[in-house]
Amino acid sequence: MHVLLMPSFYPSQRRPVTGVFFHEQADALRRRGHQVGVIVMPRINVTLEHVQRGRAHALRDILGMSREPEYTDFPVYRMHWGWFPRPLPPIVAPLVAGAGLRAYDAYVRAHGRPDVIHAHNIFYGGHVAASIRAKRGVPVVLTEHSSSYIENLIIFPGQPKIIRDVLTHIDSRLAVSGNLARAVGVYAPDRAVDVIGNIINVTFFTPAPTPPAQAPFVFCSISNFAKQKLLDVLIDAFAIGFLGKDARLVLGGDGVLRRQMEMRVHQHGLTKQVEFTGLLSREGVRDLLHRSHALVSSSFVETFGVTLIEAMACGLPVVSTRSGGPDDFVDDDNGILVPTRDVNALADAMRRLRANYSAYDPARIRARCVERFSEDAVMSRLETIYAQVQRNG
Repeated sequence: MHVLLMPSFYPSQRRPVTGVFFHEQADALRRRGHQVGVIVMPRINVTLEHVQRGRAHALRDILGMSREPEYTDFPVYRMHWGWFPRPLPPIVAPLVAGAGLRAYDAYVRAHGRPDVIHAHNIFYGGHVAASIRAKRGVPVVLTEHSSSYIENLIIFPGQPKIIRDVLTHIDSRLAVSGNLARAVGVYAPDRAVDVIGNIINVTFFTPAPTPPAQAPFVFCSISNFAKQKLLDVLIDAFAIGFLGKDARLVLGGDGVLRRQMEMRVHQHGLTKQVEFTGLLSREGVRDLLHRSHALVSSSFVETFGVTLIEAMACGLPVVSTRSGGPDDFVDDDNGILVPTRDVNALADAMRRLRANYSAYDPARIRARCVERFSEDAVMSRLETIYAQVQRNG
């Protein structure tokens, strides 16, 4: 089968982890014998990166799309034309749809007509794919990942109509968690939204060859330091539970709030107990998990919770807030769920996990993760959906 992915974002040289699960899905399809292509929606920061890197024909490319030379197993194209400021969906939607149709036609001339398009996020991969379906007749599967539906951030003029139109005029609607599926489904109550989580590369994320030493006990958290990650709550909770004790907190990643978090650590007197790693590669994420005993997610919203599943694939128990996606898969066997924004509850959960650490079975944690989120588990479900929409189309 020929599958064309149309994600709304994708890894770039400067942001190698952003949207990496889209690349992993494309690569998984390739390894299962499918023909795969990718067209990524326009993003101004990636276009600027493209120009600044001095790519050949960069100025010409910004009026169309460019092919990424670092991806050689299947073609990855980036659209550059069609970007417009986010608060103006009625202008962005037709602009990006027209650019997307031209990009699709150019892709077909080079690689042939796909059997199915799998778009990710309504804004704007799903919108472009729905437009192509209307004009070229290719069936469309959509997976939604955006937290905007849960955070009540569908606030711009014209957004509800675009959402409703896309959901109504595609063939299959998916979301990465039950909470997100319910939030998206509000916009088209007569269209079912099913749940399929993200793929985790369980051959890459495996238990550490040598488990970490019993002491100090190491909690880790991996994020982009955005405000919704509530790292201040995590630092405060760690201070309550472990100040001066034989425990460490490693904060993986980087972002705009890092300096504020460093100051908070200093104010708590935790400088010797908290480590900031900076931006991590995929290998860096895995290495951090291998030297940790547990992972903590303190977010107030997560549509899925990729880092939690990566930790579970490595056999680690987790502590997570009830932030949406984690509610679907964190339970007593693999960790502890706590309310969002509750510092004392988070501190207590971290203390309880450490005290009962030996009760968690790493092999069982990993086995359940593999059963639900491995390439074979997710791809088998997607292949069934692709075949069904192709028959119905």
